[in-house]
Amino acid sequence: MRIGITLAALLGTMATAQASEFDIAGMKLGMNADQVLARYKELRPEGRHRFIEWSRPGGTEWVANGETLYSDLSKPDDMEQERMRFVFTGTGSGNKLFLVQRQLQFRPSERPSTEAVYAAAVKKYGEPSYVSKSETNINASWKFDAINVRANKIDGPLGCISDATVGLDDYTAKKAKEAGAEFCGLYIDFSVTGDQTGVAKEIMMGMVNYLDLARDYEADVKDAQERLDAAKVKNTSGAAPVPEL
Repeated sequence: MRIGITLAALLGTMATAQASEFDIAGMKLGMNADQVLARYKELRPEGRHRFIEWSRPGGTEWVANGETLYSDLSKPDDMEQERMRFVFTGTGSGNKLFLVQRQLQFRPSERPSTEAVYAAAVKKYGEPSYVSKSETNINASWKFDAINVRANKIDGPLGCISDATVGLDDYTAKKAKEAGAEFCGLYIDFSVTGDQTGVAKEIMMGMVNYLDLARDYEADVKDAQERLDAAKVKNTSGAAPVPEL
């Protein structure tokens, strides 16, 4: 993979997108698990993946989270490595992607400049809410309070992605309802690490959408109860007769 292709594929589409269209490497918020996996197979045909399913009484199953791993083992001395992580809502809200993370280590022979990588991020997401630069690192964050608006300015990075979840559970729903939508909104973290010569070694990115999570969780709970009630009716109506007591 040439450097030009790496920079173009680094964050996904290079043209600046609306917040509702944001993605990381083509993994767009709102995709379902099948769409995410299809995109990953297109991006990394030789990559490995593992998706975790949750289930409930009545037989309903859905993908709660997943992770991928790619290492170019054919070039151990010039290896490109990548890890991605995904978290999804439940079935009632469409089992959609609401958190994605990516860690990419560049091939030593094809490292872009740290400034070029940061410029690609700004072109894609717009001017950041916060940016910090050092001799070897550039860190940036974007915080959107609503879809299709500009990022708000913030004083520093927020802990919205470090506390990542395994799925849309009670804890995450409570966090979204109490502070997530207001504090985090739709939030993007970005970091590129390089060396003192200005060449990048690695990027780490994360994106999470708290804006709709409380409502999504309510839809998931309602769907779970309806499915459970339906399973109860089906199972009890076909249950075996009571033995002699």
